[in-house]
Amino acid sequence: VQDLNLVSQLEYEMQPLHKEMVRLSKLLRSYVADLLNTGISDSYNIGIKITPDAENAVLECDARLISRAVNNLVQNSIKHNPQGCEVCLSLTASQNHLILAVTDNGTGLSAEKLQELEEKPHYMEITDERLDLRHGLGLLIVQQ
Repeated sequence: VQDLNLVSQLEYEMQPLHKEMVRLSKLLRSYVADLLNTGISDSYNIGIKITPDAENAVLECDARLISRAVNNLVQNSIKHNPQGCEVCLSLTASQNHLILAVTDNGTGLSAEKLQELEEKPHYMEITDERLDLRHGLGLLIVQQ
């Protein structure tokens, strides 16, 4: 219910944003440190790559929401790859852009599931026994 509420608030710009100047490299390192300190399984390798030009870059944003988006993506990687995988958080800068990416080398989604997610980003039916996709709210929150 909270996720639905957050999606709605973000979609209609009703979510109160607590913007501040955030050094994203610091936010990512803190997130990874916290994640590793929770006792994540050794079958998951969490890496972080920050280019020198992105190291001191700041962004005016709501740090809590950026952390939530990163966490949703990382948790999806973990949840949908029970055998383990490598997850990489990367931050690069080019001109006036910062690019934050969360990638993994796990099983991924089929082309059909990706299409389904684009058409109905708020819900995905289970047709693949390998994946426990009850909904797509986490990805919708990330998109918002």
